[in-house]
Amino acid sequence: MPSSISIASNALLLIGDNPISSFDDPGAGAKAAANLYPDTKKALLSEHPWSFAMKQQRLNRLSQVPDIITGYQFAFQLPTDLIRLWSVQDNAKYILVGTLLYSNQNQLLATYVFDVDETVLPPHFVKALEYTLASDFAISVTEDNTMAKLYEQKARDKTNQAMSIDSQGRPQVGIIDSPLISARFGGTRSFY
Repeated sequence: MPSSISIASNALLLIGDNPISSFDDPGAGAKAAANLYPDTKKALLSEHPWSFAMKQQRLNRLSQVPDIITGYQFAFQLPTDLIRLWSVQDNAKYILVGTLLYSNQNQLLATYVFDVDETVLPPHFVKALEYTLASDFAISVTEDNTMAKLYEQKARDKTNQAMSIDSQGRPQVGIIDSPLISARFGGTRSFY
């Protein structure tokens, strides 16, 4: 099972540095890993609606109300584990203000990405994270811009591949019949 240490250690190995057994190990690699790992992981999680990192939660409506100038009636508290909000039920109109969400709906169900434990990360995401970390570590540990650029490109490739794999787990949305589609194809075509 992957752990933050094993992922960071593999990223250090990619750039030719020594593996680590703890973020407290001596050396530049462990210091870079300790400082960069948490935010790099969260940044990568925020880039895509990863199926393994999605959560739905009803938002807590607050007693305070937004300023009348906003045009919204209700304020909601965002979840504390939220990394990125992906959607709100029924495509309700809303605005994010700090850690609050304003809307005219009196109840909201939010779908969002949260910071999952490393033990549930699938292999394709772990590889993308390792290469992303290697790109970050290349500058801080080796000070080699060429290596950093190489791993930045590899990280992009691995991330795109991981996004593609993750997206394959979702069913495709069919085309819904409508008068416009029927008129376009003379009412004879079926898309199901």
